[in-house]
Amino acid sequence: MEKIEIILTECIKDIKSGRATLAECLNRYPSRRSELEPLLNLALNIQGPPFMELEGSYKQAAKARLLQQIRADETEKSRSLTDVFNFGIPRRFAWARVVAYVLVALIVVSMVGGGTVYAAQDSLPGELLYSVKRGVEDVRLFFADGSAAKAELNLQFAQTRLEEMSRLAFSNRERAQLAVNGYRGNLDAATEQIRNVTSASTRCTLLKGALEEMRNQLGFCDNAIDAAPAHPEPVREASTLCITEQVRLLTMLAQQNNVEAAQINLAAMQNRLHRAQTKAESGNYQVMEVVLLQYREFNQLGERILLDAQSQNNNDTEIEQLSLAALSGYLNTIDSISQLIPQEYRNSVEACRQATLQFQTQARHGHQNQGDSGTGQGGSPSGNGGGATTGQGSQTNNPQDTGGSGNTGSGTPNHTVSPTPGTGGNIDSGNGTESGGGTGTDGGSGAGLGVTPSPGNGGNADGGNEPGSGNGTSTGGGIGAGPTTIPSPKH
Repeated sequence: MEKIEIILTECIKDIKSGRATLAECLNRYPSRRSELEPLLNLALNIQGPPFMELEGSYKQAAKARLLQQIRADETEKSRSLTDVFNFGIPRRFAWARVVAYVLVALIVVSMVGGGTVYAAQDSLPGELLYSVKRGVEDVRLFFADGSAAKAELNLQFAQTRLEEMSRLAFSNRERAQLAVNGYRGNLDAATEQIRNVTSASTRCTLLKGALEEMRNQLGFCDNAIDAAPAHPEPVREASTLCITEQVRLLTMLAQQNNVEAAQINLAAMQNRLHRAQTKAESGNYQVMEVVLLQYREFNQLGERILLDAQSQNNNDTEIEQLSLAALSGYLNTIDSISQLIPQEYRNSVEACRQATLQFQTQARHGHQNQGDSGTGQGGSPSGNGGGATTGQGSQTNNPQDTGGSGNTGSGTPNHTVSPTPGTGGNIDSGNGTESGGGTGTDGGSGAGLGVTPSPGNGGNADGGNEPGSGNGTSTGGGIGAGPTTIPSPKH
């Protein structure tokens, strides 16, 4: 999409030269009309100052006063570039600064036919036309329709600040730092404007778009770091700001849709691990350590998202499954990185391993505690734990959850249950009861209508082999299962 500065410049030139009217210019860009029209109206309505012919004596006196002021300024502490760009207006009157930017930008545009706006696009912090560039940005924000539009513009301007920083990083770090400060300001403004969006669906869409933009900006910072072995501090600071903003936006998204937030966060973790592995393979271990720290920030966020979901019982199963599927692969990548690096860098890798294992343990713990339940005649409970049957085979299955003995149950004849191996035992009594299974000796046995108990390993028989109506009980213990036969009931 063509930049608005270029469109504005071309329209002003065409209107002032008579090649087009205001309406014709607006019709050229129907999708940008709402943004372009107020800018053109303001620029075209500002009149240039009248021509003045100064006398020679006045010029000489003005020159003398100027030189005197310059000498006086050399003895005073010079103002910062920020003070210059603020036009000396106090911070508490920030709105007045915006007005000043707007007036400066539009006066220059109207006086020179728009060419200055075009030239100002490439200006950098500390240059004369940079105030015009920032002034045009402020005008665009002023006329943006709503918080969502303002947020998108600030994210776009944030990318511009990164480009300015990249051009200055190796030539003038002080001016590059001004660009980084502007980058921070644009990110803060974008976050605040996203919070101001009242529609939940609009905010969710805006957050996902902002996170995609931040992913691209992090890639830009990565490339700037890779451009030189000794990357300067402003570039590192910009990269850190980008990570911080992603974490902030993901936290906001988790409040709207924690599953999507978890997915995006896991992708960010994978991105950082891939970069860390690439840096380890190339021997750039210092950058690798920085990237692993960024990975740990996303890892901590992922665990917080999971814990919040588990505490609210809200999509926790899906997030657990997503996390478990991804984290096992991340651990493999961490292991491969560990094999590539010298001993003195392994603490950083080990810290990532432990953080990932902790995340994985939390996801697995919640996943294992999820039970499956069902009812039906002749159900088969299974897992490392006691399985209980009640009535006509009602069951509860807690897979992989070690437990004690099963509950007492009773059933009717001709309905039998063959438990799957598990640690613990099943205790059953009544007519038509079931048997606990196991392979081995000293198995429990009992007589009842329609039941032949399986051998048990370590089971103790109570009331086994009792004749009569089948009121005997059977107890089976140990691990394992034997076959269960179902004879015809005795009468």
